[in-house]
Amino acid sequence: MEVSLTLSGLSSIEYGGSALRYGLVDIRPVEVSATIKRFGMKFRRITRTFEHLKPMQSFADMVTFQNEAILGTIEIPKWFDAAKLIKILSEHSIESYEKDTEWKKAVEDVRQSDHKGKPLLSLIQFAKNRFESRRDYYVEIEAERFLRSNLPLSFYNKLVIFDNTYNDFLGIMENKVRMHEFLASCARNFEMYKKRITQMQVSLSPIIDKIDECFFSYVRLKRYVSIWNARDYGELFDPKFLDIKNVDFGEFQGIFNEYNGKLRETKETLLRYDPKLLHQGIDSKEQTTRMFSNMVMLPSKSLTLKAD
Repeated sequence: MEVSLTLSGLSSIEYGGSALRYGLVDIRPVEVSATIKRFGMKFRRITRTFEHLKPMQSFADMVTFQNEAILGTIEIPKWFDAAKLIKILSEHSIESYEKDTEWKKAVEDVRQSDHKGKPLLSLIQFAKNRFESRRDYYVEIEAERFLRSNLPLSFYNKLVIFDNTYNDFLGIMENKVRMHEFLASCARNFEMYKKRITQMQVSLSPIIDKIDECFFSYVRLKRYVSIWNARDYGELFDPKFLDIKNVDFGEFQGIFNEYNGKLRETKETLLRYDPKLLHQGIDSKEQTTRMFSNMVMLPSKSLTLKAD
């Protein structure tokens, strides 16, 4: 499957935080009683499932709001119309999302489960496994961009570090969901079960909030660079060359610093949940730098832009 990954946005993780919130936090457990007939006798069967607390905001509304918020905070080149930019950027993301039937099915499977197995853990593991399977590809994308730009290596390295941070986030989410869902499954009664699920949701919400804040800054930085290096609407998702001279350096530095701040805050938040990430983070940063340095020495034609 070809994955649409451009300087102006990512594929699955562009809506991962909101989808995880919808699938893990904005739900409540319910018991369903049904009478079944077996061998001429009637039995009462009680199953537990989940229902969503509120309708999920449509992806179209969510991504349009995100683009409006981002473009409302940066200067737009005079050769672009802001409203048209929002429309084009949003439609591109919506088209990618509509093709992603696997992700939408994974979220819907939580609601349709009857608590056989561990539906909540299955959802976060699906998100984590898919992201990990594409991490090298994300690095290749940034390396290919570096070969077609004169932006500093630190810019690209910070983008790759977000991938490491996002992976740490998914790991913490997986551990928390596993623990709380196990405790819920051992509950003596339904009231205790609901209490355990609520405890899980209270624990997950601030982590999702923090990764969403960081990702907003991440997308804002990439949007700014791509818009100012696109000569027309057709180049929005793939400018031929990313030239530092095409951006206002003061504004670029301010947006870059704001992203760095959010990245640091997010990593500090994750460390409070898992102190072992301190050592892993150092190793990960060094590994990322070495891997990226090796990749940018390759000719651009050796870097594939497709993933199966």
